Amino acid sequence: MSMPTNPITRRLALPGWSVLRFSLTIVAAALLAAAIVTGVLVVFLIGIPVAVAVLLAIRLWANTQRRIIGEQLGIHIPAPYRPRPKARIDQQALGLVHEAATWRDVAWLAIDATLGFMVNLLYLGVFGVAVYYLVQPLLLVTVFHAAPIPMAVNDFGFYDFDTPAKTLMLVPFALACAAAWWRWGELFLRWYSHLGVLLLGPTAKVLLTERVSELRQARDQSVDHAASELRRIERDLHDGAQARIAALSLTLGMAEELLHHDRPDQAATLVGEARQACSDALEEIRQLVRGIHPPVLADRGLSGALQAMALDHPLPVSVVDRLADKLAPPLEAAAYFATNEVLTNITKHSEATHVQMIVGREGDLVSIEIRDDGRGGAVVAPGGGLDGVARRLSAFDGTLDVSSPEGGPTVVTMTIPAHTVFRNGADNASDHAERR
Repeated sequence: MSMPTNPITRRLALPGWSVLRFSLTIVAAALLAAAIVTGVLVVFLIGIPVAVAVLLAIRLWANTQRRIIGEQLGIHIPAPYRPRPKARIDQQALGLVHEAATWRDVAWLAIDATLGFMVNLLYLGVFGVAVYYLVQPLLLVTVFHAAPIPMAVNDFGFYDFDTPAKTLMLVPFALACAAAWWRWGELFLRWYSHLGVLLLGPTAKVLLTERVSELRQARDQSVDHAASELRRIERDLHDGAQARIAALSLTLGMAEELLHHDRPDQAATLVGEARQACSDALEEIRQLVRGIHPPVLADRGLSGALQAMALDHPLPVSVVDRLADKLAPPLEAAAYFATNEVLTNITKHSEATHVQMIVGREGDLVSIEIRDDGRGGAVVAPGGGLDGVARRLSAFDGTLDVSSPEGGPTVVTMTIPAHTVFRNGADNASDHAERR
């Protein structure tokens, strides 16, 4: 379940969340006691598998805390653990013990078993007092009018509220508790949850390590992609334009021989064939250049290039252009080819009848959203077209998000961090380019 967004509903739901957190503090106390006992047993051989089991149980408890705290605060708390190696049980125990995230989990375990117990007990206590003393007079004169008044909760020492009328004097106290619970209860629990984020979330060092790993992977993928593109260009030149130019050279040589033998008519025929071969070779080179960097991208920018792409697409594609800024050429090329790959996948696999493309920018984030009314079921499979799009975007720290339930519709959202090169002036809230 997730925390309601409405402030009133959220405050009314918090007691249930606090009961859940309170139960987890009891589990934390049990795990803390088990961890202490395991620390004593670890000197014996039997203590090693027990230590692994207890540490993994603590991780399970910590992941539950991350999920609950994240849902309460509306954030995602990633697990900071390194992958567990397949090794002997003693090596696994050493790996768990040497990992900093394990000790941060244990620290939060001790805090939650003590401070967390008191925080949730105080929150639920104030809420319980407010509810009890507000409804007690009504219950005593209706449902429990013949039952004795509970002395333990109504005898304050200095005064005994032993009649229904006297319990009305406790209503202002209950209202004060209710006001305090309503005003400060959520802030109190959020403060404690933020304390948990500091220990349960990844440290700056872990985030930096993950970021370096992502950048290294993106760099390797970019290098592989560049090498693959160079091989493709070499293959296309060798099999296409180079073969045509070689044939052109032979044809012109034969025409030259015919002219030396006074056979101009046959030579003219060969020259005509050579001219056609030259045109074909030029067209292949143009297609190859278009695949490297489309001229329309340099002439009209990303917005114009996407509209031209929509006009050339076999399906009706409407383009909503809200991009007012010129982007850096490498970013434009990446966005162009990524969009082209997505549209190609739609043509091949989606069975769609219409496609909509929305291009916009918020701050330093460019987004391209492509919707189709096809059959859905698209996934980012390794080695697939969408995986290639994700790898292309990752070189620019971009992301790819795919929402494609069975039966459709499919929504592919590409985001790329970008910086402005120059502004065109007014907003280019563009029209729709559609080909039917």
